[in-house]
Amino acid sequence: MNEPESPSTEILASIQSPDGSRFEVRRVILPSGTSTGWHYHDGWQTGFLLRGAISHSTEDRNTVFPIATPLAEEPDIAHIAHSTGDDEAELLVLSHIPAGSEAAVPCEAPSDRASTVTPRPGASSISVPLGKPVFAQAFRYTAMYGPKPFPEALLVYLDNGAYKILSPGEEHYGSYVSATALADDAPPRHVSFLSWPSDDWDRNVASHTLTFNVDTGAYIQTLVLPGDPVPHAQAGYALSIDDPTRIDMGASWEQVRVSYAELFERLIEAEQGRATPR
Repeated sequence: MNEPESPSTEILASIQSPDGSRFEVRRVILPSGTSTGWHYHDGWQTGFLLRGAISHSTEDRNTVFPIATPLAEEPDIAHIAHSTGDDEAELLVLSHIPAGSEAAVPCEAPSDRASTVTPRPGASSISVPLGKPVFAQAFRYTAMYGPKPFPEALLVYLDNGAYKILSPGEEHYGSYVSATALADDAPPRHVSFLSWPSDDWDRNVASHTLTFNVDTGAYIQTLVLPGDPVPHAQAGYALSIDDPTRIDMGASWEQVRVSYAELFERLIEAEQGRATPR
């Protein structure tokens, strides 16, 4: 039985600097299904994908790595690259390696590190760690609350109970609790959301409860605003997104709308009664 292939690195050039640092040009091969493992660099690194497909992840962002597009990696940022294509991925990498350092320093995944936040007395903010995408949906509203006239949205569920939502006029985070486990083959049925304070809600919060019909993709949504005793009803259709781990958490709404245009078109057809989204 053949052993599975492993990633490999070939140094094409190495230039020593007077200060003891060096520049290296390396060719990196990642067989399909393998990864670099979590690591960071003490110096700047820029990579170019020559062939194959790469998903590049940091603690708060997942990026699909396009061919021939430079990806600059800052020092001290933990990250990992996965080879996601059918064939091996080949990268050309230029690294600045400070004196006494290595090209890459292995480390734990950010979610495995101890993360304790102790606000100072009187502190005006705290840091909240984000998880990794575990599920995502494209939304098309057919009934909306008036001050939020954004008929389309992308919702990303993270594996630690946080979420991110993007729409033509919204981009914020919050927390969610799902009544059922979320997975590619297990869409949500009933979920409660609480947004974190954001400019979207005038530096305040909002509560949303969504109930989904898994057979039709339809949902009903109840919105509760601070100081408003009357819940507001919303409704529409939703479609799950394949492979949420590849979602670029730093993408703009405009980029997201282009990436998932086919899903949003199917939702528009459902709204117009020409088809069911599923």
